[in-house]
Amino acid sequence: MVLGACAVSLGIAAEATLPPELTARAWEQMTFDGKRANRYRACATDCIEVDTDASVSLIGRAVTADLGEMPVLTWEWKISQPVVATDLTVKGQDDRALAVYVTFPYDPDTATFSESLLRPLVELARGTDAPARTLSYVWSGYGTPGAVVASPYFGDVNVMIVARTADAPVGQWLRETVDVAADHERVFGRRPQRAAHVLIGADSDDTGTANRGFVRGITFQAR
Repeated sequence: MVLGACAVSLGIAAEATLPPELTARAWEQMTFDGKRANRYRACATDCIEVDTDASVSLIGRAVTADLGEMPVLTWEWKISQPVVATDLTVKGQDDRALAVYVTFPYDPDTATFSESLLRPLVELARGTDAPARTLSYVWSGYGTPGAVVASPYFGDVNVMIVARTADAPVGQWLRETVDVAADHERVFGRRPQRAAHVLIGADSDDTGTANRGFVRGITFQAR
């Protein structure tokens, strides 16, 4: 599995090793050069704990979701501390307490000029199955639920959708239900055929804060 589409440069930090119970479930961690990695642990059969402390990293695994048949993604998540004020549109201010990402296969027929131009380099570095566009559903201190925000690092190829903000309750499980296919069409202008990966991450390196989050029950399903 190749997760490199979400990162500028990747490196493996000493604290980036995942516990065996996560690697056994095919989760892999993606770290960023010069950045401290989050800590991930299994907290139940289908639950992942994310400890972030002035750190940033992602874990992901491949999926085979046919978005024509199962376009809806559901999960539950909670955080232990209130989210701090951030600005997802600005480099260096785009921290988020938790995020759930969905990546999509590269499609040469709908790729932008820059995507097509860079694709040979991406495949050389990360393999032909490297994903292209990404939607991330974020819990942050910015915006209003449903707002679409282009990544300050990757522009309109990796796009964030605000799921929860600082107004959301802390310390209790909250359920999310999103139509990934509809969101992809709203953001990128077309319906996708399938998803490539799901990822979980947290980002606290800019604010230097700490939080503990939990994500469970990530499932694709029919409408």
